[in-house]
Amino acid sequence: MFVPSKRLLWFVALVVVPAWFVLGVAGAPVDVLVLAGVVLVGILALDALTSLLRLNGIQVVLPDMVRTSKSKSFKLEAIVLDASKALRHLRLGLPFPRMLEVDAAELDVSLADDGSGAKPRWDVLALERGAYTINRAYVETSSRLGLWDLRRAVQCQCEVRVYPDLSRERNLLAPLFFRRGSIGTHQVRQLGKGREFEQLRAYTPGDSYGDIYWKGTAKRRFPVTMMYQIERTQEMHVILDISRRSARPLENLGAAADRFAPKTQCERFIQAALVLALAAEQQNDRFGMMTFSDQVHTTLPAGGGRSHYNACRDALYTLEPRIVSPDYNELFITVGNRLRHRSLIVVLTDLGEPWLSESFSEAVRQAARRHVILVHTLGSKEFQPLFHRSDKIDHADDLYSRMAGHLMWSDLQETTRDLKQCGVHLTSSLQENLIADVISEYLNVKKRQLL
Repeated sequence: MFVPSKRLLWFVALVVVPAWFVLGVAGAPVDVLVLAGVVLVGILALDALTSLLRLNGIQVVLPDMVRTSKSKSFKLEAIVLDASKALRHLRLGLPFPRMLEVDAAELDVSLADDGSGAKPRWDVLALERGAYTINRAYVETSSRLGLWDLRRAVQCQCEVRVYPDLSRERNLLAPLFFRRGSIGTHQVRQLGKGREFEQLRAYTPGDSYGDIYWKGTAKRRFPVTMMYQIERTQEMHVILDISRRSARPLENLGAAADRFAPKTQCERFIQAALVLALAAEQQNDRFGMMTFSDQVHTTLPAGGGRSHYNACRDALYTLEPRIVSPDYNELFITVGNRLRHRSLIVVLTDLGEPWLSESFSEAVRQAARRHVILVHTLGSKEFQPLFHRSDKIDHADDLYSRMAGHLMWSDLQETTRDLKQCGVHLTSSLQENLIADVISEYLNVKKRQLL
């Protein structure tokens, strides 16, 4: 592609146009004017034709994949090669997506004389999580006489994966992550004795009758006691609701809010799931994951290790809410079919509508008989009893708002009681406390050995 250069535009504006005007006023023959125009057009055409292939040897190489986190800066380095070794200067530009912020998308590149190429570099700031692709680069150079600017698109391939930022959450939860190692080496007192079978031994006075192995006693003809140990490895599954309620925007946190803070419930659920996966890895537990809306979308079986965590992160970082209603019956049918062993199931959902809480209560009963189920929802500071707050009411709108918050609080309490009857624990957390509450409930289940 050819475009007029600034040199050509200034030459035409300052030389050609005034010269033709002077010659026309002076009464120069028309043949002279036409001849001058033909000569000028010939020079322009010759410059364009001789420079036609100047950019054909240009290659731009980008890294195949770049991984970073939201709110983090990274350097994107390109390698520019010229097979013809004829160019010394050019301009290079990349079509960065809107969610990747750069100071200047175009750079001036100087090529070495020995053909080793150049390595321009951009400082990029990731604004939102997701997968972004850069599949072409644009190069520009001047023609041989500098009358034209030659532009060409060069094919390249680079994928930028922006993961959720967990640095702030991990710093806030440092006291919880301090409990390293297995269950038996924690600084906290463990309740219970564990239910994982270890060995048989002869009965000694003081053993519980419930621990006597009656079949072994009948076979050996003397009392035999079963010995148990604390479970070292357990299974935990996190279920994320990405239906329409998860698209609700989060409340503004005032001074703590910034442009990198999560904006929807879905983003907060993703952060909670990934932090919970890190906690399970430190506790030597197996971690699994599901996502659902009107159907189950993703199912990752329980596993462990860094590679499994990376698989979970890759499944979540591009997750977006779907504008559909959740189907809890379909979810727990899948849970019953996929999860055969007793596990801890953490459900991150929104039960802010009465029919949603009723549907969830009906669907979860069968699964609650086999598994330990924790449900976490995002509440609000407005969900309080009507006369619980001490600040004054200045307008009627404030009274109506508090009455609405009281009704929501009352519905939530009723849902909590209904779920408690079938063995499901419901926790409503503020958005800034969600991750801490999820980790605390998980460690509490481990401490009490409910599995």
